[in-house]
Amino acid sequence: MSWHETPQQAIEGYLEALLSDDGQDIDLEELYSQPSESPRPREESFQGRHLSESLERARQAAAEEEKAAPPAVEEADPAQPQVLMPELQVAPQPEPQVETPEPPPAEPEPAPLPEEPLAAPEPEPQPSEPLVEPEPEVAPPEVREDKKEDQPPAPPGWKNGRPVWAQERFECLLFKVKGLTLAVPLVELGGIIKIDREPTPLFGQPDWFLGMLRANDLNVCMVDTAQWVLPPALINQQQDPYKLIIRIHDSVWGLACNLVDRSISLNPDQVRWRTSLGKRPWLAGTVIEHMCALIDVAAFDRLLKEGHGQMEPANLSALKELDSE
Repeated sequence: MSWHETPQQAIEGYLEALLSDDGQDIDLEELYSQPSESPRPREESFQGRHLSESLERARQAAAEEEKAAPPAVEEADPAQPQVLMPELQVAPQPEPQVETPEPPPAEPEPAPLPEEPLAAPEPEPQPSEPLVEPEPEVAPPEVREDKKEDQPPAPPGWKNGRPVWAQERFECLLFKVKGLTLAVPLVELGGIIKIDREPTPLFGQPDWFLGMLRANDLNVCMVDTAQWVLPPALINQQQDPYKLIIRIHDSVWGLACNLVDRSISLNPDQVRWRTSLGKRPWLAGTVIEHMCALIDVAAFDRLLKEGHGQMEPANLSALKELDSE
């Protein structure tokens, strides 16, 4: 089903893509495209069937003719006449006489030579002791420390591959933004504010800045959270108005949301933590068990102040002037 038809299915598909892709770019057209059907087997044509049937009939007729033919009888060969050969008598031949040669006369034995005195053996020279050359001093091999492989830079404020507040078990608050379930750690939560009136718009602020809302003697800057966490195609399908604001730590920022769900307790091993900054620095990780995206509050605060990609930063000078008045 195309994501143009069911908004909730599009949100669920986007969340599943976040869970499996760990915050990388996602092609929605490719994500919700239907799998191509397998090709049907090609049917045999009429001419092909007629030719196959004709060959089969000819093959059967040839087999029947071979069965009906009588077996061939081999004719006996006529008797061959016997040929009588006369007996031949062979006269004995005399054996040839072999002459034995006479032995040559024996040669006289030579007279014995006088014995010469044996010379005394010369003493073998004693091997001289080899000169031992001093071995050159060899410097000990240098111990080189193995260089660690280049690793992607860790996000600011992280330790051991996760945020500082996630070194041990931690509590989170689940809330929904245009159908997407998000989680914010309770240690980074500044409060929940109900939107009971229209926020005051401020001139010179980006589109995601919805306005200023006064609550609990504080000026809270209302953020259109969907523009930061959802693709534009999914935002246009969800027209539900915001009802609550999630104020993050002690800042002036408040993330607008549609619904506050519940609080949960998470073990760090239950989270698939982000391994690189990627295209969504606000994403700390994903929780498959609860089908939600965990927010890196410190990174979100930096994005609002500095901007990211096509998202412009807030006009901080205008906010300071407002606070001084």
